[in-house]
Amino acid sequence: MGLNIKGHELGSGKPICCVPIIAATAPEIIAQAKKLALEAAQMIEWRIDWFEGLQQTAEVLAVLEKLSQCLPHTILLVTYRSGAQGGEGCLEKEAVTDLLLTIAGSHTADLLDVELYESEQPEALIRRLHDKGAVVIASHHNFELTPPADEMTDILETMRAADADIVKLAVMPNRMTDVTRLLSVTAQFHEQHPKQPLVTMSMGAMGLISRVCGESFGSCITFGADGAASAPGQMNKGDLEIVLDKLHQSITSDKRNIYLIGFMGTGKSTVSKELKNLTGRTIVDTDEVLEARAGMSIPQIFDTMGEAAFRQMESELMTELSERTDLIVSCGGGVILREENRMSMKKSGTVVLLTAKPESILDRVKNDEHRPLLAGKKNVEAIAELIAQRQTNYDLAKDVEVATDDRGAIDIAQEILQNV
Repeated sequence: MGLNIKGHELGSGKPICCVPIIAATAPEIIAQAKKLALEAAQMIEWRIDWFEGLQQTAEVLAVLEKLSQCLPHTILLVTYRSGAQGGEGCLEKEAVTDLLLTIAGSHTADLLDVELYESEQPEALIRRLHDKGAVVIASHHNFELTPPADEMTDILETMRAADADIVKLAVMPNRMTDVTRLLSVTAQFHEQHPKQPLVTMSMGAMGLISRVCGESFGSCITFGADGAASAPGQMNKGDLEIVLDKLHQSITSDKRNIYLIGFMGTGKSTVSKELKNLTGRTIVDTDEVLEARAGMSIPQIFDTMGEAAFRQMESELMTELSERTDLIVSCGGGVILREENRMSMKKSGTVVLLTAKPESILDRVKNDEHRPLLAGKKNVEAIAELIAQRQTNYDLAKDVEVATDDRGAIDIAQEILQNV
């Protein structure tokens, strides 16, 4: 399991695309951030070293407050890049430390970048930032060359030993063997420390391949430009996201989970068994798992713990399942009510909505006493009303829709496999 920020998982699966903002004025910065938020950017890096108000901490904090308000679902990374590390910054090291600590104390940034070898006592600084609740990326850039493999490994290990939440290394290749050396170091470090979120890149046009292959080698963030690039070799973010999506689909196509969603009585449990017969995959019934963990039935959980507690247990389970592969997941009827559940499913598999007419559903569940949401209202009208209440969430979650009225489970399962 990776590092989860605002519902985005860093450290597993497809790399997150981070878009740098290098504008000079507050209005330009806010306008670009709002545009990127509307485009559903997963992560934005505000390069404060480009900001004309950098010397005035109050101005920096004012921009950050506005950014935090307009980026409710987008990770905000704040980076000061010194001249020695390829940036525009010229602050003294002590001033950089004070600024980062002030930003951490404001709780307006989701991530803070610390330049490993340009900071005064980086390990102590990271600890102080953690004490203020900050999540830290430790970074190092070499714009001249790609160091030997053992030197790059030592840099990453030093960052990890400093307790950085994410470690980042960017180097400049002079030949293609430099690129492959960085990728080899990345893969080996990721294999040794699979729970440590890692970011590496080989800069410039020669190293472009390193910006798109992170899912295979272990790098969890890549950087794409929206206009001007902040570092050599950055692709346009739109092109980068297309490539990342295509590679992710190819890498995971045979292993992605199949999530069956739908109202109670639409056939999820029955169809999941036929899917297992056809594919050999493992079935997970979320309600059965939650009953086993709680040591009581779903109605008892509702009665003793309440629906809110049940939904939280359900969300924690869905997060766990999204970290696994090759599953057939028969989801409880209310899984789709939470956005975080819908995101987990769509990220890790294909979501199949099974539907049935209210009359069919009533016929299937009329003798089932384990349906707390239908207690005292097992009738067509009540079922139709509940389905209508959830329809928007079904539509947001589904990738494929399959009707189950008057059909055999084998027929339904075969249609699903043709569409996943």
